[in-house]
Amino acid sequence: MQSTRLSDPTGFFGNLVIPTKLADLDSNTNLLGITLIAGITSHIGYFLHGEHHRGCYQLVKTYVALEIIIAGLLIRKNGHDLTTSAIQAAIVTAGYLLGLFGAMGLYRGFFHPLRRIPGPFLARFSNLYHSSLLGNSDNYRVIYNMHKEHGPIVRTGKLTYDNSTWYSTHIPHSGPSNLSLNAPEAVQLLYGPDSQCGKTAWYEVSRPLQNLHTVRDKKVHETRRKVWARAFSPKSLVEYDGRIAEYSELLCRQLTNLNGKPFDATRWFKYYAWDVMGELGFGKGFEMLENGKNRHIPDLLEEGMAHIAQLQVVPWLVILLHKLPFAAKGPKQFAMFFTEKAMSRVKEPPNKPDVLRYLVDHYNNSPKADTDFQWLRGDTRLFVVGGSDTTASTLTHIMYYLAKYPEQLAKLRAELEPLLVDRTTLDPKDVGEAKHLNGIIHEVLRLHPPIPSGFPRLTPEEGIVVDGTYIPGGTTVTVPLWVMGRSEEVYESPLEFIPERWYSRPEMIKHKNTFAAFGLGPYGCIGRALALMEMRNVICHILSRFESIEMAPCEDGSSLMNLTKDHFTAGISEFQMVFKAK
Repeated sequence: MQSTRLSDPTGFFGNLVIPTKLADLDSNTNLLGITLIAGITSHIGYFLHGEHHRGCYQLVKTYVALEIIIAGLLIRKNGHDLTTSAIQAAIVTAGYLLGLFGAMGLYRGFFHPLRRIPGPFLARFSNLYHSSLLGNSDNYRVIYNMHKEHGPIVRTGKLTYDNSTWYSTHIPHSGPSNLSLNAPEAVQLLYGPDSQCGKTAWYEVSRPLQNLHTVRDKKVHETRRKVWARAFSPKSLVEYDGRIAEYSELLCRQLTNLNGKPFDATRWFKYYAWDVMGELGFGKGFEMLENGKNRHIPDLLEEGMAHIAQLQVVPWLVILLHKLPFAAKGPKQFAMFFTEKAMSRVKEPPNKPDVLRYLVDHYNNSPKADTDFQWLRGDTRLFVVGGSDTTASTLTHIMYYLAKYPEQLAKLRAELEPLLVDRTTLDPKDVGEAKHLNGIIHEVLRLHPPIPSGFPRLTPEEGIVVDGTYIPGGTTVTVPLWVMGRSEEVYESPLEFIPERWYSRPEMIKHKNTFAAFGLGPYGCIGRALALMEMRNVICHILSRFESIEMAPCEDGSSLMNLTKDHFTAGISEFQMVFKAK
């Protein structure tokens, strides 16, 4: 039988052979059998090995191109008999896809090494099942319910590619799956300073952008972190403190001007956090607090992150969406915003120190300008995301609990009054004395972490053991921080707001090394000290300026507690409050 072997550099069609004399085929059954075998071969020889998320767009284009070529060959060989050609083209397509997805489903459902890990039955076949549950953008609650039903280790999904090239040895094996680990020992195994876990394919959804958060190569990350570290040295933090205080004072002044009228604390803390982020990152605030300018910008971030809510568990689909010219409008607008900020920061350096100065200096001195501009863009995006809504979310929740529990507010006032004599901010030497303030911040971060679903990691080649269960190498694993913060195995009375557990009642924390709101180890949040300083600063200002902090008459906090979105970072709903000035 004469045939033509299609050139396919991606391996997408495996050994698919298209007959050039269709008359040589005994029947369409033979054609179906050939394409079935091609699909099975593609799975075994290609998709079961390596990571394919980066090439998903190219795979789609290759598939469409091959469909067109096949259709053309069939029309030509059938003497332009369109009906017969259409039927046979459909057989080729259906046969290949049936073989490919049939082999995938059989392997993932019944032969995968993690097939005995509990979890929803459909989740073992594809992460698309998990994604289908996220219509309300509440992944942290979906995972919480999975753990309630299936226990501390849950198989939440199956990646549509297998294995990982993260290993230096590149040894193929049976392929990874997604596991959620609500077990105390998992925190240090995944995120601790001695962790051998790496970052997963999820971190590549923004390529060609890279930043300190997304880079997967540990050595490259270590080098880049050293550039960042200079911006968060103790000396630099002292320089920032006074500038933060100016915006804390401005926020209090604007809230005083409301004369006791209700206001949306979520929005106002966003304005505050964005202005502080702009001041420290680019040398100038966004003027959201002072004159109401640029108040649409936080919505750009919300729109730029919203698509992640449902697609965060399907990284290849996020990458594909970004490639489509008619899709991902929000992410593209947000990308334009932070790209313009990066470019303007390079062209117009401020006259006062800022966080990005070391990153810009590194870019200006780099011989690889194109590559390092992608780094500068990526790190600018990281600073914008990490320095704005995450802080606003925590501050809003702090105000909710102070309004809900007046005794906690009174206790905090009693602690801060002697520390704030003739001043509105804490002296750095007194930070350690503000035990209740620090306890409130940590308790809010426990209950409402800014990254509610946690940070995905890839297990090392030798695997790890969690809660007595061996998890093989190349498995995608995550500790869900929102779920862990409510674990009775970790915290006594986990659903109660008890700041004292962080200083005077340590017995209420059963596993002290599980708190990871800022991450841990070498991948931990490098801006942790700055974020805590900013929150302490504005809280002290508010308590110094206002005699009462209350929910608005129409507010009970239910929307804030129940409607938070999970866009990787938390997207919180409005929360109406009333402050009365002294």
